[in-house]
Amino acid sequence: MKRLAKAVALGGAAAAGVLALVVRAPLAEDGSKTTWDGIYTEAQAQRGQAAYTASCMKCHGPQLTGTGEAKPLAGPEFLSSWSGLTMGDLFDRVRTTMPLDAPKSLDAQSYADILAYVLKFNGFPAGQGELDRRAEVLAGVRIEAFKPQARAAPASPVSAAAADTPAGANDAPNPYVTETGFLQLPPGRAMGSTSAVAVDSQGHIWVADRCGANDCAGSTLDPIMEFASDGRFIRAFGGGMLLFPHGLFIDAQDHIWITDGHAAPGKGADVLEFGQDGKLIRTLGKPGVSVAGPDSFAQPNAVLVAPDGTIFVADGHDVERHVARIVKFSPDGRFLTQWGEPGAAAGQMDVPHTLAMDSKGRLFVGDRWNNRVDIYDQNGKLLDAWSQFSRPSGVYIDRNDVLYVSDSESRTPEGYGHHPGWKRGVRVGSAVTGKVTAFIPDTYATPDKTATSGAEGIWVDPHGVIYGGQVGQRAVVRYRLAAH
Repeated sequence: MKRLAKAVALGGAAAAGVLALVVRAPLAEDGSKTTWDGIYTEAQAQRGQAAYTASCMKCHGPQLTGTGEAKPLAGPEFLSSWSGLTMGDLFDRVRTTMPLDAPKSLDAQSYADILAYVLKFNGFPAGQGELDRRAEVLAGVRIEAFKPQARAAPASPVSAAAADTPAGANDAPNPYVTETGFLQLPPGRAMGSTSAVAVDSQGHIWVADRCGANDCAGSTLDPIMEFASDGRFIRAFGGGMLLFPHGLFIDAQDHIWITDGHAAPGKGADVLEFGQDGKLIRTLGKPGVSVAGPDSFAQPNAVLVAPDGTIFVADGHDVERHVARIVKFSPDGRFLTQWGEPGAAAGQMDVPHTLAMDSKGRLFVGDRWNNRVDIYDQNGKLLDAWSQFSRPSGVYIDRNDVLYVSDSESRTPEGYGHHPGWKRGVRVGSAVTGKVTAFIPDTYATPDKTATSGAEGIWVDPHGVIYGGQVGQRAVVRYRLAAH
């Protein structure tokens, strides 16, 4: 079931701190507890419902769907954003943002009870022990959108789908060495989830993180950060201007373009262009208006500025919104055309997550839920569709038409990311022939047990060094050819 709910998360990205258990629950296959292990009781969920109704329902709604800056506490967006994180993360996020008009005003037990109600509402089973309120306990409980023990990987061979995996897609050579921890963050700051990384003409590294968590709602941190090539922090800006930085593009003028995938009254669901001094140059879309129109976006994922200044935006992140389109604007920001609709047929898309352009001006679209890269001309004519680069979260094409595609989601169990036989990682090949020539495997130990891991957004500098923004690990990684 490809469209099984994206899982369980509080609206786009990673939050902070969550709940804990009083009695020991069964362990997942890797020895850790998950939300499927009966980590709360029915009585606790009933208390939580009463506390939620009294303190939180006016903002988050009776169905936990959220309104404005009050993010969803149930449904696909919540699940996909939080799957793979811990109950400690969620507990901390809820405690520091709820109630919206008086965060941290409830006691720890009340927050734990509310989370028990949230778990029950999202279909997670009750157990014999209450959800603990201690951070150290909650940090050991992983949020999982899917029931691990019910979806074990099939015996070898994995499946008929895996038999169709092109030779070399998983076992191509890896000539790269991996580097982590090279960015020097300001004192007291931790990297949040990020799918947005790029390198400018000076070799400076730009990262848009989600304010130390998985979204920036309620945060005053500056999410857009600049680092020297050696990792030294230079500056940051954009505090209070973004909710969910998702895509980042640097144009020929070294302007910084950011897509904001969430919306709240007066901000978000837009594309922002900044100068390197942090000054806002212009905005595409209507801030706070999450609608797929000629001058507004539902959930903008990625932006690309062509050499002639034409602007392309990929719109539509959650399939339940029924938006999957590419929007084209003139260099001065006038709407020109759009194409695409939800679906799996030729010319349709299912989460157009990322954009790149080759030397011929062909537009490459990372059609993530369809597990393929779609290739269009600049007016929306479909030219080709490639599946050999797996499930694309990020796509980059360098000046030599070398194609880089990051897969941060493929997993064997049915449900979100279902793509049996394919491994997560970065595939390198040719944008001309489509041949995969190298594969950098994701090193996360249990990819089938989390919705995302490894590089999501990617960029490549003129020396061939690959940079990847990681949502799950909340880090930036780079891959350098071993000979360099």
